[in-house]
Amino acid sequence: MPTVYQERDYVSTLRLTVHPEKRREFFQTIGSLSKRIRKEKGCRDYGIYEDTRDENTLMLVGDWENESSWEAHRRGQNFAVLLGSIHLLSVPASVDFKVLLQIAGIEATQDLH
Repeated sequence: MPTVYQERDYVSTLRLTVHPEKRREFFQTIGSLSKRIRKEKGCRDYGIYEDTRDENTLMLVGDWENESSWEAHRRGQNFAVLLGSIHLLSVPASVDFKVLLQIAGIEATQDLH
């Protein structure tokens, strides 16, 4: 039987497409911002990933210890700056934001064998 965690991990994902002419500015802004986000309490990791099919489509992924860490980030200054930057530098219709929950670890796959 898979292990279910008592306190759930939160993973935030933000998929967006930046304007090609604003790509460099986006990476300068988000690159320094992501360093600040990684230092927030409860942030395990925060990364920027590029879609292999379109260099202007990106995924920002945050790994949070728990819901309260995620909520504190969402209400904080770094998140406000992130949203403002996305508004200015990306194609508005291409922003997709999600929060995922981890309910089991790798041991859950052992039942599949």
